[in-house]
Amino acid sequence: MTNNYKILSIDESGQASYNHHSKLFVLSGVLIEESFRPHLDTKIKKLKKKYLKDEDIVFHSRDMARKKGPFAIFKDQKIETLFWAELVSILNNPKISLIFIITNKQKARKLRWQPQTILHKSYFRLLELFLIQLTKDQSRGKIVAESDPYKDRLLIHAHVGLQSQNLTYRSRITSLCLVTKLNQDPDIQIADALATIAGMYAAKTKTKNRIEQIKIRLIERKLKDPVNPSYLEMLI
Repeated sequence: MTNNYKILSIDESGQASYNHHSKLFVLSGVLIEESFRPHLDTKIKKLKKKYLKDEDIVFHSRDMARKKGPFAIFKDQKIETLFWAELVSILNNPKISLIFIITNKQKARKLRWQPQTILHKSYFRLLELFLIQLTKDQSRGKIVAESDPYKDRLLIHAHVGLQSQNLTYRSRITSLCLVTKLNQDPDIQIADALATIAGMYAAKTKTKNRIEQIKIRLIERKLKDPVNPSYLEMLI
């Protein structure tokens, strides 16, 4: 087996809770080779420095969409368009693949799924698809997820469950790391930024402007890549 490692970085959009206004729960994964990570980090920092004047600004999809805080510059649509065009250009790199697991909460509720069921099934399927990718090129893998006290135990439960059920999973996926955004992982921030876009794509939301078209086309291109495929699955 090769010593090459791939990293799956996880974030989400919406909440599994039925008390949250979101119609979809989107689990978002960015998959890259560990050796590619420094290159990606450099590119993202340069982008932040150019537009946000601070390479340590952390991408928050909610603030980006609402044009709040450092992202208030996006009130100028020209700047926002240029920013997203450059970000998408970075993400178009064939070494980056994406995995999205999406749950329609209304359908889940009709099946009497509890919020923790949505989370567990989402994590389980995401990790299964990660294993498929690793098996294709005989790589090993590491999981990095943005930490949340409630969700962490469900991710760990899915990870441990697959370890006990699948010897291949146990031999290929060697670690699980829980981090905060302050850890400045570029792939975690990208997973956050893309989660809402995947939800927009899955909901077949009609694009309203060039910025949304740029975002949707990225997802479309990634899903059509035959060499390093991405995945978007509706869990229900």
